[in-house]
Amino acid sequence: MAYCVRCGDPLSDEYDEETRERRRRRFAAAPDEPLNSVSIVSTIFPQLPHAHMRTFRLAVVLGILLVVGLALIGAFVVGIVVAAVLVPLLLVLYLYVVDIYEDEPLSVVGATMIWGAAAGALFAFAADAVQSPSPFAGGTTSQLLVSGIALPVVAAVLMFLGPLALLPARRFNDVLDGATFGAASAATFVGAQVVVHALPLFSGGVRPGGDPLAWIVQLVSLAILQPVIAAGSIGAATAAIWLRHRAPVRDRQALGLLGMPSIAVVAAIALLVAAGLARTGLSLIPESIVLLGIAVAALLWLRQVIQLGLTQELHELEEAPAVRCPNCGGGTPGLGFCGHCGISLKAVPRARRRDRGPLAETPGEVGDR
Repeated sequence: MAYCVRCGDPLSDEYDEETRERRRRRFAAAPDEPLNSVSIVSTIFPQLPHAHMRTFRLAVVLGILLVVGLALIGAFVVGIVVAAVLVPLLLVLYLYVVDIYEDEPLSVVGATMIWGAAAGALFAFAADAVQSPSPFAGGTTSQLLVSGIALPVVAAVLMFLGPLALLPARRFNDVLDGATFGAASAATFVGAQVVVHALPLFSGGVRPGGDPLAWIVQLVSLAILQPVIAAGSIGAATAAIWLRHRAPVRDRQALGLLGMPSIAVVAAIALLVAAGLARTGLSLIPESIVLLGIAVAALLWLRQVIQLGLTQELHELEEAPAVRCPNCGGGTPGLGFCGHCGISLKAVPRARRRDRGPLAETPGEVGDR
């Protein structure tokens, strides 16, 4: 099957306009997925080739199974630590695998992941002084304003500060840069915060007691839901800031109101506050259901932002030499999409695109229109 190298649309005559419209609603980083679908790996790690996406999906599943297993044997404190580092560790591996910022890894990692971890740890120590002795013991009504509203707002501001330090650097000029920086800062912030909050539990040993089923629900929330909420909301809002200050003027209205930095930042903070209120004011099962809904909303928002980042510059592309697609290995013009598998070429590692192209010829039939 051949695809348009500018828009990723299938070129075969057997596809009618309705089918083409469905294709346009596919996610540019993973053409086999609908744009409006819930997929953690392709959303948080959009520049992975498909082979690596399968590996990362397996890593997420194995991480969750490990957390569940630790809860079943009563090693709850160890489970908290594993849950806290799961997504940040995968982010480190992601940045290494795709080698996106190979020229300046220290500045990028320092301003995002190291900042997020340091700020999250310091924030957690300060937060423990003004809220209940352990966030894992459940919130009270007296803590609602502090733990549910004030602290999430402060946390959001701290998550933004690291990525915003990179905004003046014009070499980071893609919406995807903003999304990556925001998601990395937020995920590591949450991970460090969870570890610090869990420190008092170590006094009771690695098996402090409790209902294993309740711990399983809470640990899965710590491992997946809470970092996804933070990474999705902060990543999308940071991307809106990049859209306003780094994207071409013509693209600045592409996301509507959520493309305006002030509204996007308020929306991100609102999601974090909603999550904070759920953790503070609800019992475990209702809390988890609400957090699941917020995580889905954050993921879908981030996917819209990533879709824009992958497609916003396509109509400016000039004729380019053929390259070998890192996703499927086929030769294709080095424009917007692979003519063989339909993936966005911006959704694959930049270093790999250089290493595997250009080609002298482009085999197969690929189209441009």
